[in-house]
Amino acid sequence: MAGPFDRTLKHLLDAFAADWVRALGPVGGVPTAGGVDPIDADLSTVGPAADKVYRLRPPAAGVLHLEPQAGWDGSLADRLLLYNVLLEHRHGGPVYTVGLLLRREADSPQLTGVLSRATPDGAEYLHFNYTLVRVWRLSADDLLAAGLGVAPLALLTDDAAGRLPEVVTRFAEKVERERPDADAGNMLLSSGFILMGLRYDKAVARSLFMGVQKMRESSTYMAILEEGEERGVVKGEQDAILTILEERFGSVPQAVSERVRAVGDAERLRAAIRQAIRVTSPDDLTP
Repeated sequence: MAGPFDRTLKHLLDAFAADWVRALGPVGGVPTAGGVDPIDADLSTVGPAADKVYRLRPPAAGVLHLEPQAGWDGSLADRLLLYNVLLEHRHGGPVYTVGLLLRREADSPQLTGVLSRATPDGAEYLHFNYTLVRVWRLSADDLLAAGLGVAPLALLTDDAAGRLPEVVTRFAEKVERERPDADAGNMLLSSGFILMGLRYDKAVARSLFMGVQKMRESSTYMAILEEGEERGVVKGEQDAILTILEERFGSVPQAVSERVRAVGDAERLRAAIRQAIRVTSPDDLTP
């Protein structure tokens, strides 16, 4: 995944880890855990980072790896195998692997939940089972009844497509009713709005959330949505600048990192990306 959808999902997976494990764990055959602890998913010594990895607390044991996917990736099954092996090597097992397909564009008949390799004479030498969750096939009602962290996924289901105004309203009401604090509520509303862009035109999402605003006579909904979307864009540009500098120079001085993070204007940051490609030292960057 890339862009605001990726950042939004990762934020939800961080902030509401227990909700995701409770909702998706049973689908992947994960035993009931007493809780979860996010663990380092960086496998950069031998490969890229997995999306989200959690240590299961007793009475369960092992590791759960969740890998959201918004578009077709022909290497997905191979990557899931690679992550599974590396995570077990680094953190112990068993490792439960769940691929979360957010829309049909990410699906393919090749994704069967089994990756098998055989020798030329047909003898199987590798057999890997993984779990796929196709979000559009899920029940919107079940997702709305689950934890807050997974509730935004209800907006992406086929089940919700024919009754979007109702589902959006119920989602907003759930957030207001169950949110732990105002910041979490704002983040969840923003997440729902942004994730709807995976399936619907932004104008559709905006009109539906504006409808919720009018019904609830609230003056804050659209401000929350706009702020959340802009925040996601700005952070993405900041991350891109720092990644370029790190790739070019090996590290980024703390003062330079703070200077980049202090800029909240997306246009300035886009110009700084072009500058980051040309500077001869990180200290020369002036976003």
